[in-house]
Amino acid sequence: MCHPNFLSAVFFCLLFCISSEAFADNTTRPVQLPFHSGEILHYKLSYRGLLTSMIWADIADIEMTYLSDKKTPDNQQAYQFELFVTTENYSKAEIFHPVRYTYTSTLDSSLQRTVLVEEIDNGKNQSHAFLWLDWQNKETQLFKKREKEQLTNGFLGLNAAEVWEQDGAQRVPDFLGDYPLLADQQTYLIHKESGDKIEYAQILDPLSLLYTLRTLDFSADLPAVNEIAVAVSDDIRLYHVTRMAVEKLSVNGEAYQGTKYKIQTDEKKDNSYYVWLSNDMKKIPLRLSMDAPLGKLEIDLMQVTQQEKN
Repeated sequence: MCHPNFLSAVFFCLLFCISSEAFADNTTRPVQLPFHSGEILHYKLSYRGLLTSMIWADIADIEMTYLSDKKTPDNQQAYQFELFVTTENYSKAEIFHPVRYTYTSTLDSSLQRTVLVEEIDNGKNQSHAFLWLDWQNKETQLFKKREKEQLTNGFLGLNAAEVWEQDGAQRVPDFLGDYPLLADQQTYLIHKESGDKIEYAQILDPLSLLYTLRTLDFSADLPAVNEIAVAVSDDIRLYHVTRMAVEKLSVNGEAYQGTKYKIQTDEKKDNSYYVWLSNDMKKIPLRLSMDAPLGKLEIDLMQVTQQEKN
């Protein structure tokens, strides 16, 4: 079984890139997308390795949702991608470390610039954090929920006390200031740290990259290997994707043909990750596969549903 940060890292590992030739205009969204607002992709996360005596074990359910008609922090048109991971249907995972993890990325109207990433774990971790890509000032900032710290002093540290974390070096922006105060009138969020400077015209996050890959025209004569900047936590890294062969695969008892992509970064050249997209107009991710500690992880498509309109 795995730690919730490891479960979330599953999608941080799925980093691949696209050529700028895939878009005719970097300032507007693609004319036609293969996914529609309210589309929900349902997956099952499975592990096989030494921890399960080399037998495949299902450990979590995953949902990915795309929503249009959202707003950026400065009230401009935006789009959102949401990932939700839960272990609630898997008793062994619940006993070891229950996870209720939500990752939401907000992109501008071009669908090529991530503006805000929110991470919430309402499982055992009870964490809440934001990554803000401040395109105006060309910098990234991390914010987190204020927590209590354990302070010890005296002989052998026997005198212990809990105190609230201090404010960070930067103020919390107004658009993140609507949360109720914590105990002792403490503000909900604090600045954690400043990240890498924004030095690229296009920067995505891992989840939005997965959707962006679906917008590629498979018939186009694009380079076999491309790279793009991706924001992972407070780092901005370049990742490479290699388009491989069309393969037949069985997913959840159904037969598919999918185009296989290999994803890799210079920082971890020994680690490769793979994604298969369906060979049809929707280009749905059918399977994601990667090495894991002492084993292997696979994420298989279970079904596709549509969110009901209010």
